[in-house]
Amino acid sequence: MNDNQDADKSEEVQDIIDRIPTRWTERISLLTALLILGIIALGFIIKYPDTVDGQISVTAHAAPVRLVANTSGKMYLLRESGDYLCKGDVIAYIESGADYRDILYLDSTLRSTGFENTGMDSLPGDLILGDVGTAYNSFMVAYAQYKLLIQSDIYETMRRNLTGKIALDEQIVVNMVREIELKKQAVDSAYAQLDRDSLLVIQNALSVAEYQQQRNNCLVLEEAVLTLQNNRLAKQSEIAQNRLEIQRITLEENETRAKTFAEVNTARNALENAVNVWKERYLQYAPIDGELEYLGFWRENSFVNSGQELFTVIPDKGDFFGEIKIPAQGAGKVEVGQQANVKLLKYPYDEYGYLRGKVSSISRITNNINTENGITPTYLVTVSFPDGMTTNFGRRLPLDFETQGQVEIITKRKRLIERLFDNLKAKAEK
Repeated sequence: MNDNQDADKSEEVQDIIDRIPTRWTERISLLTALLILGIIALGFIIKYPDTVDGQISVTAHAAPVRLVANTSGKMYLLRESGDYLCKGDVIAYIESGADYRDILYLDSTLRSTGFENTGMDSLPGDLILGDVGTAYNSFMVAYAQYKLLIQSDIYETMRRNLTGKIALDEQIVVNMVREIELKKQAVDSAYAQLDRDSLLVIQNALSVAEYQQQRNNCLVLEEAVLTLQNNRLAKQSEIAQNRLEIQRITLEENETRAKTFAEVNTARNALENAVNVWKERYLQYAPIDGELEYLGFWRENSFVNSGQELFTVIPDKGDFFGEIKIPAQGAGKVEVGQQANVKLLKYPYDEYGYLRGKVSSISRITNNINTENGITPTYLVTVSFPDGMTTNFGRRLPLDFETQGQVEIITKRKRLIERLFDNLKAKAEK
């Protein structure tokens, strides 16, 4: 009974199959084949970008500078909020025992003059310097001694006198040499006469007493020659001593100058340090060019506390760049020149679009940061913006100095078929 039922069903199925048109079957098969081929073709044609995502901070090259009070006291304002400042402009000063104008005048004089410059002599004696006064007085005393030394000609006068005495003594020595020669000639003549007198004594033509007198004269002349020679040697020794004295005076002068210069230089450095310490403690001045902005409702004679933020100097923004920290895993895919799409949190992507950037640099070593999962090694990546702050929607964004956002770095565009085979290959190798 069951066999008959199965046979009846098979006949019905075969009858239905036989009744399907052959042309329709061919069309279905062709359509299916074309669909499969189309999918495969699209797999080769369509490229989908591979990206590395992360957090980005878009900031200007020059950041604002905040100024804080380094001491407590009453503050006196010199510039208004909104003023454009040049580097070094004084914004305000905190009350102290000094006149800030005298401090700045002294600072300017120290920077623009040297020890030999007469500008140091023009410093008035009635400067109100407060804590700097002690260092200033010490410097002025040392400077006065230094000026007195370099203007004094005492050492030169001593050398000039000794040089003149040496010249006279040398002339005396020359005269002595001539006198010695003459005396020697007289001695020779006297001894020649003594020889002739000895013959007269033998002939009894001259008495012995007269001969002895002549002999004594020869000895006196010879003694005079020896005296002159000793005087010449003494004078030459005196000349040598005077030359040594000139050298000693020169050495003493150099040592005194060096010592005095070291003392005034030390005093000057101490004064400059005292001025710098005073400026850092009591002055508020612009460290960079930029626009001044108050960080409080400041008025004249406002009392401020040490460490309190007072002002900020906002420089020209200039160009912006992005800073990214990407995990070390997969960072090898990131290369310089790759496109980076930046979506800023302050400006919704659907309304403003995204910024187009380029990877400009990648750190060569990792930087460890603390995350919820512990310490994570990361690479530092910077992004430049060739199109500036204009988005893909053509809207220019007025960014502040630092804005957060999301970034997608497009590392490589892969075909869909490549992604399929890469996944199959990875699973097969596992």
